[in-house]
Amino acid sequence: MSASLILQAALSGLTNGFVYALIGLGIAVIFKGSRIINAMQGEFAVMGALVTVFALQTLQVPYLLAMGGGIVLGAVSGWVIDVLFVRPMTRRGANEESFLLLTIGLAVTLSAATLYFGGRDTHMLPGFGGSDVMEFMGATLPYHAAWLMGIAVLVVVALRYFFTQTLMGLAMSAASADPDGATTTGIHVGRMRSYTFLLGGSIGALAGILVTPLIGMNYHMGIALTLKGFAAAILGGLVNPLGAVVGGVVMGLLESLAVVGVSSGYKDVISLGILIVIMIVMPNGILGRAGRVGG
Repeated sequence: MSASLILQAALSGLTNGFVYALIGLGIAVIFKGSRIINAMQGEFAVMGALVTVFALQTLQVPYLLAMGGGIVLGAVSGWVIDVLFVRPMTRRGANEESFLLLTIGLAVTLSAATLYFGGRDTHMLPGFGGSDVMEFMGATLPYHAAWLMGIAVLVVVALRYFFTQTLMGLAMSAASADPDGATTTGIHVGRMRSYTFLLGGSIGALAGILVTPLIGMNYHMGIALTLKGFAAAILGGLVNPLGAVVGGVVMGLLESLAVVGVSSGYKDVISLGILIVIMIVMPNGILGRAGRVGG
C-alpha cells in the first residue's frame, strides 16, 4: 500500500467530508433554531443544483446568477415549508415525531416532483477552475474541491459569527431555547423560525450546487445526502455548526480510508459501524457537551 494511495484516499475523504458537512450544517441550523430534525435537507441540495443547471444550460444565464437562483429557491422553499406546514402543526401542538414524519413525507414528495420535472438524468455543473487539478506527492485534488472546502469553512465562520454576535442570530437561538421567554422580550418566535428554515434551505441549496461539479446530481440523491449529513451533524453534536464540519470530515475520511484496504462496497458499513462506536464512547459528539451548546 503506497503513501500516494493513502494520500489520495485522504484527499477524497476530505472532499466528501466537506460535502457532508455542508448538508449537516443545514440540518444543525434548522434544529438549532426550531428543534425540528429536517429529514428533507438533501432535497434542498437537489433542487438548488437542478435549478442552477437549468438556468445555466437552458436559459444561458451567467454562472453566478444561476447559482444565486438555486440558492434563492432553496431559501424560499424552506420559508414556504415553515409557513404552510410547520406553523399550522405548531399551533396544534405537534410533537417532535410529527415534525420528523412531516419532513420525511416532504422529502419523498419533493423527490417525486424532481423526477417528474427533471427526469432521471444525472446533471453536472462546471467546476470552479475548470477540470484542472493540483498535485500533492503523487495524489491529485480538483481545484473545485479546494474551492468547496474553502467555501464550507467560510460558511461555518459566518454562521458562528451570526449566531453569537448579531441580534438576529441571538434572537433566533433564544426563540428556540425558550419560546415563552423570548416572546416576553418582544421576539417574534414564529418569524425567527421562518428565518431558520430560510437559512437552512439556502445552505442546503449551496451544498447541492457545490457538489454537482464533482459527482453529478439527480432526483434520488436527496436521501443519500440527508443520511450522510445527518450522521455528520449527530457526530458533531447536532446544534453546533462547527460540529457538523468536524463530523462531516470524520465521516468522509472514514469512508475513503476504509476502501483502501477493502472493497468499496463495504465503505458505508465500515464508516457507519465506526460511527456507532464513536457515539457509544462519546454520546455528546466529538466536541463533547461543550460543543453541543456552542456555535
